[in-house]
Amino acid sequence: MRYILAVAASLVLLSMPAAAATHKGSSAMTACAASWKAMSKADQGKTTYKAYSSSCMKAGGPSAAAVPATATPVAAMAGHMAPQNRMKACAAKWDGMKKDGTAKGTTYKAFSTSCLKKS
Repeated sequence: MRYILAVAASLVLLSMPAAAATHKGSSAMTACAASWKAMSKADQGKTTYKAYSSSCMKAGGPSAAAVPATATPVAAMAGHMAPQNRMKACAAKWDGMKKDGTAKGTTYKAFSTSCLKKS
Protein backbone atom coordinates (compact mmCIF):
# COMPACT_ATOMS: atom_id res chain seq x y z
CA MET A 1 0.00 0.00 0.00
CA ARG A 2 2.83 2.41 0.85
CA TYR A 3 4.48 1.55 -2.43
CA ILE A 4 1.35 2.51 -4.38
CA LEU A 5 1.05 5.81 -2.51
CA ALA A 6 4.73 6.57 -3.09
CA VAL A 7 4.40 5.86 -6.82
CA ALA A 8 1.24 7.98 -7.04
CA ALA A 9 2.90 10.87 -5.20
CA SER A 10 5.97 10.72 -7.42
CA LEU A 11 3.79 10.70 -10.54
CA VAL A 12 1.97 13.78 -9.31
CA LEU A 13 5.25 15.56 -8.64
CA LEU A 14 6.65 14.57 -12.03
CA SER A 15 3.56 15.76 -13.86
CA MET A 16 3.63 19.24 -12.32
CA PRO A 17 6.36 20.71 -14.58
CA ALA A 18 4.66 19.22 -17.62
CA ALA A 19 1.36 20.79 -16.63
CA ALA A 20 3.03 24.17 -16.16
CA ALA A 21 4.64 23.93 -19.60
CA THR A 22 1.31 22.99 -21.16
CA HIS A 23 -0.38 25.93 -19.47
CA LYS A 24 2.17 28.38 -20.89
CA GLY A 25 1.47 27.18 -24.42
CA SER A 26 -2.29 27.02 -24.00
CA SER A 27 -2.88 30.44 -25.57
CA ALA A 28 -0.81 29.46 -28.60
CA MET A 29 -2.68 26.17 -28.75
CA THR A 30 -5.99 28.01 -28.66
CA ALA A 31 -4.85 30.43 -31.36
CA CYS A 32 -3.60 27.59 -33.56
CA ALA A 33 -6.88 25.70 -33.14
CA ALA A 34 -8.86 28.83 -34.01
CA SER A 35 -6.68 29.41 -37.06
CA TRP A 36 -7.27 25.81 -38.20
CA LYS A 37 -11.02 26.23 -37.80
CA ALA A 38 -10.90 29.44 -39.83
CA MET A 39 -9.26 27.64 -42.76
CA SER A 40 -11.46 26.57 -45.63
CA LYS A 41 -12.15 22.86 -46.06
CA ALA A 42 -10.07 22.86 -49.24
CA ASP A 43 -7.06 24.29 -47.38
CA GLN A 44 -7.56 21.87 -44.50
CA GLY A 45 -7.45 19.05 -47.04
CA LYS A 46 -3.93 20.10 -48.09
CA THR A 47 -2.46 19.26 -44.68
CA THR A 48 -3.38 17.40 -41.53
CA TYR A 49 -4.40 19.05 -38.29
CA LYS A 50 -1.52 17.33 -36.54
CA ALA A 51 1.05 18.71 -39.00
CA TYR A 52 -0.51 22.17 -39.00
CA SER A 53 -0.74 22.41 -35.22
CA SER A 54 2.81 21.11 -34.81
CA SER A 55 4.27 23.77 -37.11
CA CYS A 56 1.99 26.41 -35.62
CA MET A 57 3.07 25.60 -32.06
CA LYS A 58 6.76 25.59 -33.04
CA ALA A 59 6.27 29.08 -34.45
CA GLY A 60 4.62 30.20 -31.20
CA GLY A 61 1.18 30.69 -32.71
CA PRO A 62 -0.44 31.29 -36.08
CA SER A 63 1.90 33.16 -38.37
CA ALA A 64 3.16 33.01 -41.92
CA ALA A 65 5.73 30.43 -40.84
CA ALA A 66 3.01 28.16 -39.45
CA VAL A 67 0.85 28.34 -42.58
CA PRO A 68 1.70 25.69 -45.17
CA ALA A 69 2.88 27.23 -48.44
CA THR A 70 0.02 25.64 -50.35
CA ALA A 71 -2.66 26.72 -47.90
CA THR A 72 -4.33 30.11 -47.81
CA PRO A 73 -6.31 30.22 -44.57
CA VAL A 74 -8.61 33.11 -43.81
CA ALA A 75 -6.30 34.29 -41.03
CA ALA A 76 -3.34 34.49 -43.43
CA MET A 77 -5.35 36.40 -46.00
CA ALA A 78 -6.52 38.79 -43.31
CA GLY A 79 -2.97 39.65 -42.36
CA HIS A 80 -3.15 37.72 -39.10
CA MET A 81 -5.38 40.33 -37.56
CA ALA A 82 -7.67 39.20 -34.80
CA PRO A 83 -11.36 39.84 -35.51
CA GLN A 84 -11.42 42.63 -32.94
CA ASN A 85 -8.46 44.33 -34.61
CA ARG A 86 -10.08 44.04 -38.06
CA MET A 87 -13.27 45.55 -36.66
CA LYS A 88 -11.30 48.43 -35.10
CA ALA A 89 -9.46 49.03 -38.38
CA CYS A 90 -12.74 49.11 -40.33
CA ALA A 91 -14.29 51.46 -37.76
CA ALA A 92 -11.29 53.78 -38.11
CA LYS A 93 -11.68 53.74 -41.91
CA TRP A 94 -15.38 54.55 -41.52
CA ASP A 95 -14.60 57.46 -39.22
CA GLY A 96 -12.14 58.78 -41.79
CA MET A 97 -14.72 58.42 -44.56
CA LYS A 98 -17.30 60.30 -42.49
CA LYS A 99 -14.87 63.14 -41.87
CA ASP A 100 -13.99 63.30 -45.58
CA GLY A 101 -17.63 63.10 -46.60
CA THR A 102 -17.07 59.99 -48.72
CA ALA A 103 -19.38 57.87 -46.55
CA LYS A 104 -22.53 59.46 -47.97
CA GLY A 105 -24.87 57.04 -49.68
CA THR A 106 -23.83 54.02 -47.64
CA THR A 107 -24.50 52.74 -44.17
CA TYR A 108 -21.98 51.65 -41.59
CA LYS A 109 -23.43 48.14 -41.69
CA ALA A 110 -22.92 47.84 -45.45
CA PHE A 111 -19.45 49.37 -45.24
CA SER A 112 -18.31 47.18 -42.35
CA THR A 113 -19.58 44.02 -44.03
CA SER A 114 -17.55 44.70 -47.15
CA CYS A 115 -14.54 45.97 -45.14
CA LEU A 116 -14.40 42.87 -42.96
CA LYS A 117 -14.54 40.60 -46.02
CA LYS A 118 -11.59 42.45 -47.55
CA SER A 119 -9.44 42.53 -44.38
